[in-house]
Amino acid sequence: MIDKDKVYTYFDKLHGPMQKSSNGWYTGVCPICGHTKLAVHFEYLQAKCWRGCFKGFAMDLIMLHHDLTYFASKEMIEDFSPTYIRLPNMVSRGSGSDISLPPGYHSILSGNSSLGDRARKYLEGRGFDLNYLDRIGVGYCNEGHAEYNKNYLGYIIIPFKKNGELVYFIGRDFVGNKERYKNPANEMYGIGKSEVLFNEGALFTYDRVYVLEGWTDAVTIGAQGVSTQGADLSIYQRTKILESPVREVVVIPDIGFYAAGLITAETLYRYKEVKVLDLWPLRELGKDVNAIGRDAVFGLENNTTTVNKLSLYKAIKIEHSTPRVYET
Repeated sequence: MIDKDKVYTYFDKLHGPMQKSSNGWYTGVCPICGHTKLAVHFEYLQAKCWRGCFKGFAMDLIMLHHDLTYFASKEMIEDFSPTYIRLPNMVSRGSGSDISLPPGYHSILSGNSSLGDRARKYLEGRGFDLNYLDRIGVGYCNEGHAEYNKNYLGYIIIPFKKNGELVYFIGRDFVGNKERYKNPANEMYGIGKSEVLFNEGALFTYDRVYVLEGWTDAVTIGAQGVSTQGADLSIYQRTKILESPVREVVVIPDIGFYAAGLITAETLYRYKEVKVLDLWPLRELGKDVNAIGRDAVFGLENNTTTVNKLSLYKAIKIEHSTPRVYET
């Protein structure tokens, strides 16, 4: 994991002094245009320039400014002595204990064991950029423990964060374990998958986000992808989206779940600009965004109408009321 306080120290010394703004953002001098228009959110490790020079991961801005590789930029950040600036973010998790990543966790780019190589090969085979996965904390486990729900040997670990702090994770098998997905039990930490959003920070960084069912689909979209781990929005997830500053929400349900996507749109379109993408025309490419690919999905988005009033929502719902059968 990248040390947030070291990233702060880098920006404070080279592009600061960083001044605390609002909603977790700090302002400084943009290394591209030289104006005091830089904004960095150190919990989410996101950065943007209000003049339009840059928007994305803070590490990417460092790479761009110094013309470094991702590995070299991480090494440079590691050389800084951190300045502690963040107060602990207290998140209510019921009666459960504080969550931590499972025993044997390694970031996806670390380790040269055969299991680490298999994890990286599996993810690259799904079309993922390992550097991007490393930025968001995805890793793998190369050891297991017998305690209940702690054996994640042979699982990809996908972290979920609120305000930049770990609150949940899921495990995805890549070696043939009996359970394809393994999630921490709700009673262990007092939080379940309906109370989190994968890549929640995108809601506070970008004007437009893409809401998808699975984390693999969100990662395929990139930094603006958010996933719900299901076809429907929970009360928490819907509230989080509505209360965020994001202006546009593009809902992308898996093939066969377009009706659920319309229900999601019905809860959002009065407050946000909303599109619901119908992947049916792309069904020969696969059943979801990860299988279909982001370029084809973005092409579909350009030809999709924004749902901005009740009459249009009803028209779209009627048009797509005929049941469809997706054959794998």
